[in-house]
Amino acid sequence: MQKHFSLIAKILLSALLIHCIHDQAIAQESAKYFKSAIGKAQSGDMPGAISDFDKCIELDPNYSDAFYWRGVAKAAIGEALDALVDFERCTALDPNNAQAYLTAGNLYNQQGNPKGALANLNPAVELMPENMEARLQRGKALTNLGQHEKAIQDYNAVIASDRANFDAYINRGISHRQLEKFEEAITDFTEAIRYNKMSPDGYVNRGIVYRMKEEFENAIADYTQAIVVDPQCADAFYNRGIAYSKRDQSQDAIRDFSKAIAIDPNDASSYMNRGIEKVIIGKKDDGCTDIVKAANLGLKDAIAARNEYCGF
Repeated sequence: MQKHFSLIAKILLSALLIHCIHDQAIAQESAKYFKSAIGKAQSGDMPGAISDFDKCIELDPNYSDAFYWRGVAKAAIGEALDALVDFERCTALDPNNAQAYLTAGNLYNQQGNPKGALANLNPAVELMPENMEARLQRGKALTNLGQHEKAIQDYNAVIASDRANFDAYINRGISHRQLEKFEEAITDFTEAIRYNKMSPDGYVNRGIVYRMKEEFENAIADYTQAIVVDPQCADAFYNRGIAYSKRDQSQDAIRDFSKAIAIDPNDASSYMNRGIEKVIIGKKDDGCTDIVKAANLGLKDAIAARNEYCGF
């Protein structure tokens, strides 16, 4: 009986050894593809990298880092949705991968999905409370969700860590503006301009606050400076057109809306507002053509404007 058990033990031990050797061989092969994929990604060959990550994952479906880096490679070539699936698989396998949460949150923000961003950025901040990029990205998601007080707390933390953080000032200013804390917003945008005079964003956003305060001269001055900095800034032309309209300077408004449209031919708001200004100065047919164009581009306000100004 003893010999019988000894034989069984030897068989089991042999099977276990073969299994371990097999697993080790698979792990080595998977690691080889992973290393190759990283090298290809570093050289800019993203399709080649993705192909090698595919083989790595096929050999080892629990290789969480392979999912993460494949997601990074996919994001780099514009395959955002597939990238987000990979980041989700990565965090399912490794719930402590803070970088995967942060990268996914950033990508969700870029895709205009603040709910998806927040779902990833909350664990990113929890895992990396001192990471200011995670706080900044979460602030952006909160701003876009209308949770401005919470967003401001994140921006405050970023600015306390980095007094020259342009993005934090811009986004905190936007939240302050949405809360109608206009002086705080102006201060934020002014600080943003101080740290980056060559970006139009600070001027355009501060101009919007001045316009909301009906300080149209200040608003126009800021939009004009934004155009000096970036002559292709459609937002600056559009907003300056709105300010001119508020001052009953229809010809100036039409000129700026036309410039905005030349830069962005799908700018429905500029078409609608140019159309309204044309109707006001007696060019109803031309104006209604613009308003209909805006409606066809999907701008809901243009339908109401069409009914009001064109009668159909």
